[in-house]
Amino acid sequence: MFARCWFLIFIAFALTGCRPTERVIAKVDGITITAKELQEELWRRYGAIALKELIQQKLLEREARERGIKVMDNEVVQALKRQGLPNNAENWHKVRTELILEKLANSLAEVTEAEARRYYEQNRALYEQPERVRLRDITLESKENAEAIWKALQLRKGDNFAELARHFSINPVTRQRGGDMGVIPLSDLHPKLREIVKRMKVGDFSKPVEINGEWVIVKLEARFPAERKTFEQVREQVIAHLKQQKVWQLKMELPNKLWRKAKVTVFDPNLKKNLR
Repeated sequence: MFARCWFLIFIAFALTGCRPTERVIAKVDGITITAKELQEELWRRYGAIALKELIQQKLLEREARERGIKVMDNEVVQALKRQGLPNNAENWHKVRTELILEKLANSLAEVTEAEARRYYEQNRALYEQPERVRLRDITLESKENAEAIWKALQLRKGDNFAELARHFSINPVTRQRGGDMGVIPLSDLHPKLREIVKRMKVGDFSKPVEINGEWVIVKLEARFPAERKTFEQVREQVIAHLKQQKVWQLKMELPNKLWRKAKVTVFDPNLKKNLR
């Protein structure tokens, strides 16, 4: 994560001064640890990592300037709030860098028509909808009750289905909706129910069928045939999906890509040796 390591080093220098000193900052069983030792250890452990992150950050900022990309203070504030982070110097710097990277990646991510069509052809199943049905149900605890309700439905040719569902169904999910189960893929129905519904016409209601110890009567309200959306119908959806994939990829790769393109000169021999 950008700024994490170099921030630790910055804090160490702020606490001890820029010049290493022999000031004692800790003791353990009579053994002293000086500010100089702490600085040298931080430098050894994190110096090269922090330097690379700092260089990459500067490269990102330059790239953003050249492309006319800006991150305003209010954008940083809003991002801090969304992430639930305190508004302090470390978080401000981290979030600002993340926003610069996000905007750069979005500006560079492009999806061609050919790429979108190729993705659609390779993933046609994602844009297929199976046959669906809209059903109402009346669920009852016994065969006797189910047969009584079925006879009551016959008297009015099913026009009283919703009314009877509200009064007598024991299904807590659909009862208050007059038995409305919504639109369901035919394949998602219980096998017994699926075979019955396949043969029904819109407006028909079934005979009682036993399912898992309960008795169910269903009414077919509507049938929606299987369909496949064309590329033109889902073009914008496909492009948006592919662009998001590219944005994520660029966010991972862009800092190192800019690093590899830049001419980097490191003067400290220890940092240069450990820099990757």
